[in-house]
Amino acid sequence: MKTLKIRSTMPSANRKKIPFKYCSADVDRHGNVRIYLRRPGLPKYRMQSSYLDDNGNITEAFAAEYHRVMAGNVDQVLNTKPDEWKPGSIGWLFAQYQRSKTFQEQDQATQRDKHSVLGRYCATVGHLPFQMLRKSDVEASQMKRRETPAAADKLVKYLKALFNWALSDLDLMARFPVPRNPAEGISKISRSDGFHTWSAIEISTFREHYPLGTTARLAFELLYNLGIRRSDLVQLGPGNLDGDTFKLVPQKGSKNELLVLPITRALMAALRHAPEGQETFLTTEFGKPFSSNGFGNKMRDWCDTAGLKQCSSHGLRKSAATVLAEAGATEYQLMAVFGWSDSKTARIYTKKAEQKRLAKSAFEHLEVSTERKNVPLSRHSKPSGTKRGKNAGKSTPQKWSGGPGGTRTPNQSVMSGRL
Repeated sequence: MKTLKIRSTMPSANRKKIPFKYCSADVDRHGNVRIYLRRPGLPKYRMQSSYLDDNGNITEAFAAEYHRVMAGNVDQVLNTKPDEWKPGSIGWLFAQYQRSKTFQEQDQATQRDKHSVLGRYCATVGHLPFQMLRKSDVEASQMKRRETPAAADKLVKYLKALFNWALSDLDLMARFPVPRNPAEGISKISRSDGFHTWSAIEISTFREHYPLGTTARLAFELLYNLGIRRSDLVQLGPGNLDGDTFKLVPQKGSKNELLVLPITRALMAALRHAPEGQETFLTTEFGKPFSSNGFGNKMRDWCDTAGLKQCSSHGLRKSAATVLAEAGATEYQLMAVFGWSDSKTARIYTKKAEQKRLAKSAFEHLEVSTERKNVPLSRHSKPSGTKRGKNAGKSTPQKWSGGPGGTRTPNQSVMSGRL
């Protein structure tokens, strides 16, 4: 790729500031760098071109994209109206999907994420007919984003959902028939397990660093003992209490079904220190409820201060699911606790827990088998200690009566009977 003869002033691509006006770099938890262009009064735009080449020079493609976007020559797909796409195009299909009941019933966070991911995808290929999209095309789009494997897999996931909806719409298929879902059967390229699952030591470290009575500790106990998402946590308050249970309707995952969760002893101890007279249990330093993203940032600060830089609020939810699964909770029990609408996610935790139990059982069988093999195979001597051989007839076996010499006095017999 051609490069401009401009040497980057940054020592690495991980720095927050870059020498392009309105551009900034965000680094995700996997170390992937995402560069955004935030023009005043306009939605932020994620740069698609690589910023630096192998020699540390700014690429020509990045500079060209920057100037094109700054000049306003960018398709703002997120704001495109349905009638602005040609019927039968990928952009048109996405616009129809956004108007559907299936899309509208999803939580706002999921809608925004699909809006962003599929919107950027349509900015490139939205004008193409969706009937012509093949599995190889989707795989090519995935591999094009392989430097950010989680984002690449998410694109495939959302395209699969888009075409699943399209295939279920009989009227749409009558107009634009599609034989199969082009995103079906594509394997993931990300090898990450996602958010780090808190260990028992990390949980203990957080509790030791933040004692009862602190906002951090209250947030921790609510997350860990209820297993809820941060989007539900920030709305939780005294109004959700009902005796010895919490009642809430999660924003995502359970189709607006009510969850009734018990209050554990650890959570009850934390709630005794919760501030009174507030609509929500958690508030900012200004006395206002947290936003979901705002709490995520605050939790990040708390974890960093406690030396737990790899931990996060969602990782605590994963830890809660792991602990319950290892305690023997079934898939349906996990679904009831965490509000999952199917057993796919729950099976991840029960499968791991079952593997640990089976492995432990297998090695226990090995220990028992080894102990049996170590038992001496020689026959025990006769009680009388008399050897058998050619002189065996010279000695007469006597009835065993115990003790040295094989005899007992009357007093010994009486005492042994009492014992």
